[in-house]
Amino acid sequence: MTDQTPARPRFKVQGIASIKHINVRKEGPDEEKILAVDVKLMFKKVDRRLCDYFDDALQSFLWRGDTDALIVRNTHLSPVSYATSILGAEVEIGMLKFFGCDVRKFVIEPQDGGVITLTCSTTIYPGTDEVSRLANLVQDEERVSIEGPPDLFDSAA
Repeated sequence: MTDQTPARPRFKVQGIASIKHINVRKEGPDEEKILAVDVKLMFKKVDRRLCDYFDDALQSFLWRGDTDALIVRNTHLSPVSYATSILGAEVEIGMLKFFGCDVRKFVIEPQDGGVITLTCSTTIYPGTDEVSRLANLVQDEERVSIEGPPDLFDSAA
């Protein structure tokens, strides 16, 4: 008997994102501290199909069938947040590319038109010259791409 559970899609988002803030810090043991930068990003008008990464029922909860009309219009409902962490992601911000990044603190806000606003935080490990370039981008919009690693349990059989 085989498991019929569909594989979760690989996490991938790209587009213009607002860089809300950065936090520069050092992490690791005292003798081996490395430079780390937390970057908060906000993507607008992301295709709602990205919801499937977090929960396969989220789209049907938020939107009415194949239409772009939102079902949920409760003004007391706050954005949907997920504690999911993606480890080992590839992040590209403008012309800067980083590997082995952590992405977390996902917040999804459904919008009319079948799109979402996605906010997330990513920890990147830049060189010292890249930190100043990142700092210049705060409160600006930039082309950003985040791609999670392939699922190690997804067999290509």
